[in-house]
Formats: sequence, structure tokens, C-alpha cells
Amino acid sequence: MKNFYHTLGLSFESNPEKELIDAAFKALVKIYHPDVFKGDKKSRERKITEINEAYETLKNSEKKKKYDEKLSNFHNKNFFDFSDEDFEDKDIFNKKYIDEDWEIALLVYPELEEKKQIMSKYSLKLSLQFQFYLLETKEFFKLDLIANRFVEAFLERKFGTSTRIKLLSKILIENDFRTNAIYLNKLIKVIGIKSEQRIIKTFFKQYPDIEKFVSEEVKFYNRIKLNEIPKANNQYFFAVILVIILILLFFTIVNN
Repeated sequence: MKNFYHTLGLSFESNPEKELIDAAFKALVKIYHPDVFKGDKKSRERKITEINEAYETLKNSEKKKKYDEKLSNFHNKNFFDFSDEDFEDKDIFNKKYIDEDWEIALLVYPELEEKKQIMSKYSLKLSLQFQFYLLETKEFFKLDLIANRFVEAFLERKFGTSTRIKLLSKILIENDFRTNAIYLNKLIKVIGIKSEQRIIKTFFKQYPDIEKFVSEEVKFYNRIKLNEIPKANNQYFFAVILVIILILLFFTIVNN
């Protein structure tokens, strides 16, 4: 069964809102413009057809609801087994393409370039979609959230829904262990995501030299998550205190 979310570079698991679906679609249309896409005409037409087909379903609330039910049932029966997609995208894009608006955006958000470079380690297509999405929505102030959203969708599409395997693949790709990531991709394609523990064990048996490095990176990501939790709790605490103060102030005014 076709996954229309994956076609638009999105994650079904995250249940993207209509605005995100619209913007992702518009970004992809720009990616397959002749100035950017350098593959053959037939490939371009096929991609545009697939993108339009996915968008026609997901942009309509009724069609989307029915499709989501079918896709959910399909995934439940197939245990989210890996798709037939290759890890490396076969599409060819103009690496020298520069959008003038993007150059202006870099003046205000210079960190965009580093983020785009990281995303290009996943695929050039992903970095271009990130670029065009931000130019379309003007949501530069949420660049980290948007980048993570697209990366998560990419990892789900290429490596399945296992949290452990997605984190492993993220570490491999962003640290330039591309050959290792491709091997992990092949393991998942052949065995299926249901055998997560054995896949990870087999992977490190093949590449024991990087197990320590990956272990340290996993600890780093876990520390980041732990640091985010107290921050969220603090924000909640201050919000509660503020509400209490406002209530007390209200009753003080009323009594006077």
C-alpha cells in the first residue's frame, strides 16, 4: 500500500496538520522544477504525478480520514515492515542551485546553513525540501522543530518506526558513517523491523569498532532529553504560579 505521507516527506505517526501538508506539497513542487531537478523528464513527470496523487487525498479531510484508517490497518497487519525504498535517493538535483530569498534568510538566520548541511547528509532532496518549506511558510523561528520533523519523517521512511533503530541511524548518518547506515538499511529491508533486537546485535557484530562511539552518542542524546524535562516542568510550574497570582489579584480587586 502506498504511503502518501512518505511521498510528501512526512510522517504518518506524527499526524501532520493541514498547514504542514500544504506547505510540504508546495515545497516538493518547487524541488521538481526544471531549475532544481536535473533528472530525466519521465522521472520528473512520474514524481509530480505521485506527489499530486498523495496531496489530493491528504488535503481533503474526508478522504484523509478514510485513507488513515486503511493505512493504520495495513501497518497493524504488516507490523510496519520496511518499505521497498532504497536508503539513497536516486533523484538528481542541481547542487549549485541557490535561491535568492534563501540568501536573504541567511542574513537573519545564519544558523540555517549549518542546519541545511546536516540535512544534506541524509539527502540533497531533504535539505531542499527544508529550504523551500521555510521559504513557503516563513516559519524560520521554528527552524529546529521543522528540521527535526523532516528528519524524523525521513528516518521513519527509510528505517521504520523503532525508536532505537531511528536513533542509531541518525547517529550514523550525522557522523558520516554512511556505509554503516546503508548496511543497517539493508538489514531492516530483509529482516523487518519486528526483529529490532537481533538487527542491532547483528549490526554491531559487523561493525564492533563503532559500538563504543555510538554508545557515547546515545548517552549524549539521553542527557539532552533529561535536560528538556525539567525545563518543561519549570515552565508548567511558573504558569501555575502566574494563574494563582492572577486569581488572588482578581479577588482582591473584587473585595475592594
